[in-house]
This record gives sequence, C-alpha cells and structure tokens, in this order.
Amino acid sequence: MAPKKKTSPKQTVPSVTEEKKEVQKASPVKIHTGPATTMEELLSQTGYALKGVKKGDVMDGTIVRVSAKEIGVDIGGKTEGVVIDRELEQYKDTLLALKPGDFVTATVIVAENDRGQSVLSLRKHIFEKRWVELAEAQKIGTPIEVVCRDQVRGGMLVDAAGMRGYIPQSQLDGATLKQLDKMANRKLMVKVMEVDQATNRLIFSQRALAEEANLSRQKALLESIQVGDVVEAKVTGVVPFGAFAKFTITKESESHDIEGLIHISEIAWEKVEDPNQYMKNGDQIKVKIIGIDSNTGKLTLSIKQLLPDPWENVLDMFEKDTTVKGTVSRVTPYGIFVTLSPGVDGLIHISKVSPGEEPKPGDEITCTIEDIQPEKRKISLSMTLTEKPIGYR
Repeated sequence: MAPKKKTSPKQTVPSVTEEKKEVQKASPVKIHTGPATTMEELLSQTGYALKGVKKGDVMDGTIVRVSAKEIGVDIGGKTEGVVIDRELEQYKDTLLALKPGDFVTATVIVAENDRGQSVLSLRKHIFEKRWVELAEAQKIGTPIEVVCRDQVRGGMLVDAAGMRGYIPQSQLDGATLKQLDKMANRKLMVKVMEVDQATNRLIFSQRALAEEANLSRQKALLESIQVGDVVEAKVTGVVPFGAFAKFTITKESESHDIEGLIHISEIAWEKVEDPNQYMKNGDQIKVKIIGIDSNTGKLTLSIKQLLPDPWENVLDMFEKDTTVKGTVSRVTPYGIFVTLSPGVDGLIHISKVSPGEEPKPGDEITCTIEDIQPEKRKISLSMTLTEKPIGYR
C-alpha cells in the first residue's frame, strides 16, 4: 500500500483588491520635498485646493489684471476667470476703474471657455456698488455725470454708469428743455434726488444743481441790497405759485444779475388765482425787496406793496348799514366771500344764507354792510332781500 502524501495547509489566493491594499500599506505616498516641478507637486506642498465651478455660481474673487480687452479675476480655479465682450463694453468706465488687488463678487456665466477660463459677470457687483455710491452722493449732495438716452413723456431717461435713471421735465434747466429732441447721448451734470434700490428708482435733477450754483453766487451779492429797496426787474418765469424776476446790481464795479420770487400773495391786493393774468415772461416791472435769506441766498419780492393798500381808505368807500353790490369770489363751508372793490372782500356768514339759495362764484349780488373793521381787514355782510317776504304788507 502506497504511503499517503503529506498535505500542506490550504493556501488562499489573495484578491487583486487585497494586493492593492497591501502595496499601499507597504508603499506610503511619497511627499515631494524638493523644488516642485509639476502642478500636483506644487499643490501638495502648498495644500491649496482648486475650486470647481459651474454656471450660475456666485464667487468672491480678486482682480489680478485690468485691460481694455479683458479683466482677469482670481476665483481659486485652475485658471483665472475673465470678464470680456459685451459686459466690458457696457460697463467700461466702472470696470476699468478697478485695480489689481480689489475684491469683487463674480457670477459664473460660462464654466470653461476654449482657453480653459471661466467667463464671469461683475454686473451684480457693479450694481451693488453703484447703489451705495448713489446713496452717498444723495446724502452729501455730490453732483454726478449722466448720459441722456431717451426722451419720454414728462422727462428724460438717462444712464448713470450703467444704471438707468430719470430726470423729470420740471428738473431740467431752460437750455436743455429747448432742445430735448437733440439731447440723446449728451452728458449732463446732475444732483441725485431719490435713490430706492428696492423699487429700482433713481431720480436726478439738473435744475437743482444749476439753482444751487446760482444761489451760492447770489449769497455773495446779498450784502449789496437790503429790505425795502425798490428795483426795476424783468420777469423770468411765471409759475402757479407766483413769478420769478431778476434785476441787476453793481458790486466792485461789475454788474451782476440777481433773482427773486414774487409769491402769488404779493402780486396784487386782491386774491390772485392765476399769475399769468397779471404778467408774462419778459415783462419789465417794479418790485420791492421784502425778504432776504442770507442762509439760502433767496430773495422775496413784492409788487402789491408798491400799490396803495385799499384797506387804508376803506371807511371812505363804505359805510355801515349801507347797501352795496359785489361779485362772489369764492364759496366756503363757513361763508360766501364777496369782492366789493379790488383788494377788498367782505364775508356773508353761512348762517345768513338760506339753504339752497347759496350764490355761485362770479354771481353779482346785492349785500348790506353789517360791520367794518379796517384794522382786521374785515367786513361783515348779509344778503339784501330783493323780493318782499311772504306775508309782507
């Protein structure tokens, strides 16, 4: 009988995965300690991790270079991001004002172009910065430059370094108003009047800047005039609340124009409804200086104070308990005002008017004077009966 073969213990063949693990245990990763010769070695030494980007990502970056063709931005990727093409052209002034080292917030619009670069947009960064700058300009009154774009109903749309704003027609100066249809692409200096980022609302004023300059110059001229002076003036503008007029003064052998406001209440002694019925642009008139504000440089002028005050002789014209004719000037909840002569109105208290028989403005009526108080510029009236009362004998 043949002897049995001696068997050795069963051996297990290691798997490929196990072999790989053994190799990894036996051969740890070698850390390069000499000069880096590859990107992998450089990253290994610095511990710097590259960021992966995708379209729509919003990332913080640092400006690395600025040129007329493109803006380079370090966003931590394997290559720098760039701002090019349309955005660089549209926001050229703002983008070219950036400097290497400036921190920006960029939005990825193309993850990787054919040169391996991420194409970025700084529009959000620009707009956020511009809102802050415009709010500051409004706060401290700094003038800014805008470019006229389109004439629209009631004013002009303008561009303020990429931001769309609006100048109401009332806030444009006279020279601009005369050539609105030729203002496209022209530059204007304006003041910021309203900034509201939530509603995307920007309002500018050219007129405010011009008026500010005129008032600043006018302040220096106020010492040459005084309240009570009477001057020859020229009407420069008629508005619903009055009129503007300018006159010439001499200071240090030089002539200077100075402008003031004739408030609607200072045009005539009677109540003025429409200043245009009393004057027009270019009229030469005499005015009296009745107010000087040295803080603002504003002047208040008057025409009526050069005319006789009708109330000074009111007792010579009217007597108590007499009947007079007048014209209803206005109807109020507390009574009817009746003009008896230019600048002199009387009041019929509402309690003296029969319901349903109230006269209308413009009606000519007959009244009885019940009381006259010149010192209070007050005349009390009552309606005069024009028919016999029922039952009268």
